[in-house]
Amino acid sequence: MENLVKKRRKAIWEDYNQELDEIPKIRRLEKVPSDEDDTKQESTTYEINPTSIISTVNSENKGAAILAKMGYGGGGLGKSEQGRVDLIPLSTQRGRIGLGHKATTDIGRDFEAKWDDSLEIKDVTETVLWISADEDVRVDVRHSLCEEWIIVGDRKERIDNETQYCSQNLLTKMLEAKNVFDHLSDKELREARSRANPYETIGSVFFQNRAAMKMANMDRVYNWLLSKEDATSLEKKNPIKNIDIKNIHSSRAKTGQNIDRESKIFYFADVCAGPGGFTEYMLWRKGFYNAKGFGFTLKGPDDFKFERFGASSPAYFEPYYGPHNDGDVTRPDNIAAFAELVKKATNGGVDFMMADGGFGVEGQENIQEILSKRLYLCQFLVGLSILRTAEEGNVGGVFLCKLFDIFTPFSIGLIYLMYIAFKRISIHKPHTSRPANSERYIVCDGLIEDGRALIRDHMTSVNNTLQKLVDSNEKLLDVNEVVPADIIQSDRDFMHFIVNHNESFVKRQTLYLNKYRVFAKNSGEIDISQGKLREECLNYWLIPDIPKRRPNNKFESLSAAAARLFKKVVDFEDLSRPPSVFCDSEISNHNENRMRFAELRMCALTEKEQPFLLISIKMGIFCRYPNSISDFEKLNFDIQMPCDTVLFVQRTTVYERLGERDLEEGRPALRILDAAVIDGDDISDLPYDQRMQAAQKLCDVIRLAHDPPGRRPARAFAARLFKLDKLCHELEKFHIVRSRGEEIAVVEDQPGAFFYCRGMRVVSILIEPWILCWSKSKHRIYAFDKSGNNRPVFCEQFTESQCCVGFWKSIITKKSQPQRPIENYQWRWEWTNLLQGGQSYGCRQILENENHPSLPTWRSIHNIARDQKRKITGQH
Repeated sequence: MENLVKKRRKAIWEDYNQELDEIPKIRRLEKVPSDEDDTKQESTTYEINPTSIISTVNSENKGAAILAKMGYGGGGLGKSEQGRVDLIPLSTQRGRIGLGHKATTDIGRDFEAKWDDSLEIKDVTETVLWISADEDVRVDVRHSLCEEWIIVGDRKERIDNETQYCSQNLLTKMLEAKNVFDHLSDKELREARSRANPYETIGSVFFQNRAAMKMANMDRVYNWLLSKEDATSLEKKNPIKNIDIKNIHSSRAKTGQNIDRESKIFYFADVCAGPGGFTEYMLWRKGFYNAKGFGFTLKGPDDFKFERFGASSPAYFEPYYGPHNDGDVTRPDNIAAFAELVKKATNGGVDFMMADGGFGVEGQENIQEILSKRLYLCQFLVGLSILRTAEEGNVGGVFLCKLFDIFTPFSIGLIYLMYIAFKRISIHKPHTSRPANSERYIVCDGLIEDGRALIRDHMTSVNNTLQKLVDSNEKLLDVNEVVPADIIQSDRDFMHFIVNHNESFVKRQTLYLNKYRVFAKNSGEIDISQGKLREECLNYWLIPDIPKRRPNNKFESLSAAAARLFKKVVDFEDLSRPPSVFCDSEISNHNENRMRFAELRMCALTEKEQPFLLISIKMGIFCRYPNSISDFEKLNFDIQMPCDTVLFVQRTTVYERLGERDLEEGRPALRILDAAVIDGDDISDLPYDQRMQAAQKLCDVIRLAHDPPGRRPARAFAARLFKLDKLCHELEKFHIVRSRGEEIAVVEDQPGAFFYCRGMRVVSILIEPWILCWSKSKHRIYAFDKSGNNRPVFCEQFTESQCCVGFWKSIITKKSQPQRPIENYQWRWEWTNLLQGGQSYGCRQILENENHPSLPTWRSIHNIARDQKRKITGQH
């Protein structure tokens, strides 16, 4: 029976494929009407030739053939050949609308309706227009700004009379074109739009939604102003060709290079923008772990959907919902709390803020601007509160916000205030925004410190006034103006800019509304340029045309992930073996030109247990403990960590305050001692200092600035590295406390982050046979190959020459073998209290004594390093 079923399915499948193959052939045989045919169809009189009817009768049309044989000549069927002779036309009625309804006339089905493509301009590149305020205009507005500018009046319920900033004729035509669609169902409108919009098939590509592509579109149109990318090297990080998408388990197609590894973190905010398409694009464009985002949006169905992030990791994004835990951007205390959190976490503000707020206005589309006025206001207010300002050589932040219609004095007043607050502003509708709607975006570049607080406070007063009206349940009054009309209209440059924008926008919108109407009438119409435009636009925006990955519940196995991420086969026995004991002899120098002290780095060990290997993949975070009998174990730890990450870590406790006797306010922490792979960026062969700098950057972008309600997540820290010739300057980072009856050292690894210090991990940064020497001519350190097989190299050539100890060699301790030198590159300096040679030895002696008879102290190591440096370089 199973075989019969399989054969039947196979037969059905073959028949289906055969039919698909025949479809193009059938279409090619269809007659394409000529211009002459169109002319004949428009004629109102016809001369019917019976013989021509007989000759054109299809052989399968038996009824027509019988009528022709009976002498039917094509006239009416009445006794005197009176009656209808032309074909009964197809019904133009839509759905259950009555036959006499006006909608049947406006958008009734008409298969003769044609659209004139010559009316459109279909291009790939876009031109944006900027406007800047004169400095004297800025000064005048700042000095005149006052609460008397806030005008409360009757609530507006219509938009058709707002003609101060747009022609009445153009506005009326646009509204009439909109009203035609009131009787069209959503399904019919979507179907017509999908065929009429020349840019519709661009879709979302490999992102979660179309919003991501809007950001990609605008980023390119504004010449990478939004993402602050360097156009000359952008494709090195995000290549658009030869993308390898075979590995379905990787978080994205990681074929690019992390060229921004040493660049500053790019901070951005995404406000009113759930489910997160803007953020997904920005994190993808910045690549790897180069950006950190803060989100603020309504909780509920429109919240951020991190599970949909397929192009980038949500580990670098921190949502916040304010003291009310609702994400309502209109609440003044929510705005203030979000601004405080962002400024504290970014040390001054974000580089870029994007806002995409909107809500359903079904049946009230024409007054969407009026309904959205407070949303406009509060998004502008957040931007002024959290963006960096242009001062002390810094570039001011960039603001982007979605707008709809901008005809009312309220909306124009808000835009005018942003025109004063920023160096320049622009209003633009990208190709990815559907041309028949009112959506557009304002982009403000370079927030100016002078006057920023005044304008922000003025907008806060407007928001407070609106809140009072809401609290009093006042439905007849509203704030109608925020800047006097005479001030705006006296600024000729601004008036020309805003009127010209509105009128050109309305003309284009009306054009596409009319196009939608034609396509709604004739379901056979389709814009044939869609495919070509999609391809050209993606190339221009530098977006690879790869498919979106479907949600997959199947996870990559741990062993497969390890094989993919581990660069070398790991001997876990070597990983489990404890490092050698560190002593002064490791710094001793038998070569008078060798700078042995410069080859070593130290970092604090916060636990008695050995560090362990950690791997983060889609299935979770796993660790391999040194003394574990089993293989990798799942780390039950509440911490954000990007997938495709391999680290050498310690699980510990961080304390936020140093009390009089002991540490206080502890919380779980993960301390990174070394890093091999971070979010797919393989850094295992980089010098140790660079690996730890990358680890520090990772910690900065994944660390949460606040504790979400009901959670107290662990924090990640990169261990502070100590150079041996700088140890005396680091003593102030250490303290001694009593804990559980014994003295123990405390290190402030980072400001406000205290750890117990139970020892030091000492690592050599150069592999045998390389050593560090001093160039007397260049006055620089260089690496020298003792075997003579390689030429000397300076620091910038270390990676290329492969003279550094990589991650996989630095974390293992090999077993000694007879007649073979041991190549181990790590040691442990134990700070546990003990009695050695009849003298006490512990953290106090290590940190306070100049030396010890048989064991190293902090100062003794520093003295050896200082003497070596002085002898070789002559420097102190």
